[in-house]
Amino acid sequence: MKKKMLAILGVGLLSVGVVACSTDVEDTSENTSSDTKQEEKADKKVEAKDKVYKIGDTVKVDGLNITLTKAEFTSPNEYTKAEKGKVLTVDIATENTGDTQAFIDNTDFNAYDKDGNQLEQYFGYDDMAISGDVNKGKKLSGKLYFDVPEQDSYEIIYTPTFSMDSTEIKFEVTPQ
Repeated sequence: MKKKMLAILGVGLLSVGVVACSTDVEDTSENTSSDTKQEEKADKKVEAKDKVYKIGDTVKVDGLNITLTKAEFTSPNEYTKAEKGKVLTVDIATENTGDTQAFIDNTDFNAYDKDGNQLEQYFGYDDMAISGDVNKGKKLSGKLYFDVPEQDSYEIIYTPTFSMDSTEIKFEVTPQ
């Protein structure tokens, strides 16, 4: 009985292997013009990833439009001290233009000072930072809070948790 099960399992695995190999062959037999188009798309993706966005710019990632609309220093909560001295509050607006629900969370964002040091999020407010699912065709807005030293500008990097690739979007933020 065990030998029959192993034989059936072996035949099944062999079938899967043959199908997988034939799929690889089909993928590599594309013509040169579509190879060029794919390379151009890859180049545009790299350029978009290397671009640094500013307040007011809208970036589309996996069907989710993301706009940092405002950045300002706000006073820390009287009970929760800002260790670095200031609280950077960033307003964010999102709109899901994709075909499926999208998720966005404040933990997808990291802030850095001018020397490249990562800055901690600030959790002293009663208002929660942005977090939630955005249904198809819907919007979600909220805030990001960071404990920062006072500077002219900061870098905020957005790396979506559930992205198909290793997308990393950079924003230069200047508090008003």
